[in-house]
Amino acid sequence: MQWKRREEVVGKEVIDADAKKLGVTKDLAWSDDGRMALVIEFGDEDEFFLSFNEIERIGDVVFVKAKSALTAAPSITCPVCKHKNLLEAKFCAKCGRTLEVKEKKRSQGQMA
Repeated sequence: MQWKRREEVVGKEVIDADAKKLGVTKDLAWSDDGRMALVIEFGDEDEFFLSFNEIERIGDVVFVKAKSALTAAPSITCPVCKHKNLLEAKFCAKCGRTLEVKEKKRSQGQMA
């Protein structure tokens, strides 16, 4: 078995079966039950999760079985600069504005 490091995956293009670029790997993520996923950045601010069991192969690029394998990452948009932030964020990562979120929305996003 050959293990890979985070640095060997981050920054690679993600390509689907139709040879279309879906985004670029940004980071690794894991769930509470221990499942692993890649964080895929699409455009400037949209992020998606890609479960490892949906990856066909990782080489110079990351091949996925289908575009539908991507799951939107829950986020909160800053009302001032429109930057997408982590759902748990209390302040905008771009402009520093306080992010006010109703507790109900936070709990719904964490369950998804």
